[in-house]
Amino acid sequence: MPLDLIPAILNIVNGLGERMKKLSITKTILVMTTIAALTTLGFFTSMSGGLVEAQSTAATQSSQSTPPTPKEQPDVAQQFTFNPTSLPPTNVDQCVGYAKILVGKAIPDYNMCDLVVYRQAPVVARSDGMVMNNFSGMGHYIELIPAAQFLNDTQEFGGNTTTNASTTNGTTQTNANNTTTNNNTVVAFGEFALLDPEVVPVNEVLDKYNWTVTTIHNHMLDESPKLLFMHWTVTGNPDEIVQQAREAIMQTSSYTTITDPNAAGNATRPGTPSSAGP
Repeated sequence: MPLDLIPAILNIVNGLGERMKKLSITKTILVMTTIAALTTLGFFTSMSGGLVEAQSTAATQSSQSTPPTPKEQPDVAQQFTFNPTSLPPTNVDQCVGYAKILVGKAIPDYNMCDLVVYRQAPVVARSDGMVMNNFSGMGHYIELIPAAQFLNDTQEFGGNTTTNASTTNGTTQTNANNTTTNNNTVVAFGEFALLDPEVVPVNEVLDKYNWTVTTIHNHMLDESPKLLFMHWTVTGNPDEIVQQAREAIMQTSSYTTITDPNAAGNATRPGTPSSAGP
């Protein structure tokens, strides 16, 4: 081969190498761009599907429910009290009437009225499958206490003292009326057991009636679905408070009748929770 052809051949080879190099870089960029586009598309598709599924699940879980028609006559249980200083319950009929409004359970205790509404849906189960709905601590709890006795007579709920003055034979006589207590005013404490999507609707009801939410937290770690417990307090007329509590509970699925596909024809209930709820 003539020596003068060697530089020409080398130039051709180098030119081909540069073209291949540029082609390889271009091809690599195209491949990487395609992979990135497909990955991004898959990511957003997955996110979109996940959000749609989450929203659908939340909408289902946060559905409202209406209390069923309560019994005309309640099932009556007995109380067994061993504390020697305990006093018998008062206003039993009133407390029972409130439980009927809520379709729950009344627990009269001296001058207090404890009310429990059991969640009927969804089934809340522990990690080992144990149904937790049957425990009153996993439901809605309301306690009504006379405000004057709870806050003492020096507070604003103790009533007003009025003075009447009259003049007889030039002598002024002053008669002070006894301090009267508004017996229709109670301090209420309690908590609602809520699914995550129920927290906001229930809080809106409480905020509408100026209830004070004191805390929101978990009681357990391994139940499914998770429950959040909203603690609250409010002072006012017990009739109004119970109606407001009913409205708040109706923002949840608590009253929903659940069905058990495995329930036999002689099953006492169509659903799994079997405590004193509806």
